[in-house]
Parts: sequence; C-alpha cells; structure tokens
Amino acid sequence: MTSPLSAKFLPELLSRLTDENITIIIEDPTYVDSWLQFFSNVNQIGLVVLLLVFSPIMSKEYEKGTLVHMVTKGLPRLSIYMGKLILLFSSWTLLYWLSALITLIYTNYYFPKSSLEGVLIATVSMYLFGLMLMALLLSVAVILRTSFGTLLTVGAFVGLLYLGELFPLIQKWSPLQLNSRNVEWLAGKEIGRELIQSFAVTGLLILLFIGIGAVFFRRKTIN
Repeated sequence: MTSPLSAKFLPELLSRLTDENITIIIEDPTYVDSWLQFFSNVNQIGLVVLLLVFSPIMSKEYEKGTLVHMVTKGLPRLSIYMGKLILLFSSWTLLYWLSALITLIYTNYYFPKSSLEGVLIATVSMYLFGLMLMALLLSVAVILRTSFGTLLTVGAFVGLLYLGELFPLIQKWSPLQLNSRNVEWLAGKEIGRELIQSFAVTGLLILLFIGIGAVFFRRKTIN
C-alpha cells in the first residue's frame, strides 16, 4: 500500500519540508514511479525479511532432532524436503502476488491514466528471481546446520551476481536482470534476447538448487 502512496505524495511532502529559498524541481509522478517503489520495497524489505524468517527452516530441525522422528516413523526424506520447498514457494507466491495486486489496485486509483504495458513481465521477472532465492535458501539450509551460514551463503551468491554485472557477457545471461531491469520494461523498453536468456538461466538454477538440496538431504546424517 505504501508504494503508490509514496509515489503520489512524496513530491508534495518534499515541497512542504523545503525552505522558501530552496527550489526543488520534481517531475509529476506517474504509475511507473509507483511500481518503482514496489520493486524497491520488495528488494529491500520483502525478500530480506522472508529470507530472515525462513533461514532456520532446517537448522531448527537438526537442533531439535525432529527429523529423526519423522524418518524413523517411515516418512520419506524426499517428502520432507518437498514439504519444506512447497512451504517456501507458497509463502513467497502468496505474499508477493498479494502485494502486487494491492499495488495494482492503488496505482490505478491514484494514477487513472496508468498503463498495464510491461507490468506483467516486470512482476513475473522478480517473482522468478525470488523463487530462485527460495530454492537456494533451502538447498544451503540442508547442507549447513546454521541459519547464519545459510544467510551468508545466499548473500554471497547475490553479491556474485552483482559482481558479474561488471562483465558484459555474464550480464547478458545473469538472473540479476530479472531483479534490476523491471522499471525499464515498464517504461517501454523492448524485451530483448537478454531477458529470455536470463529467464532460462534462472529456471535452470532453480532446478539445480532443488536437485542439489534433494540429493544432499537423502544422503546427509540427520542425527
């Protein structure tokens, strides 16, 4: 709810806070500014909070020994792993699309001339990026026994993605494009081959992280 509100009223608030001798020229806000706030909030708050909340998803199980009871009672390890994965994916899906829907409603209310062009591809892109981080989180959480180590590894992975932006060849295939170029597509930038490449790489990474986590969980000592 704060994304459209801040986009709509921030220029007015700034004009009231500045001194009469200071002139600040701010363009009239548009629906693009509202979505810019949305993507910024998801990046800086939404994803970070979700990763913090779910970082102990396996470490608590290892610590309390609950996994041993599940396995000894005949519950397949793959079922346990997939249950955790479904929990992560469904939480991200529900919270993300609920936020996007609220943003869409309020954006259309405050900016009646707003357009839906580019909104779908921009929101789906960030959603897929979030799925990749959730898959990575669970995979690392299976291998490591501490929530801190899990968060550190996920943070290091994102840091490597930003480092890869320095190299044009890596940048064209980087999943980070799905998380950083959303506003460009909203502003009318043509969807190019790089986006398709990023989608493909991100999808493969999701499957890779899920597979690695499943293999390690099947072989890992849980007592």
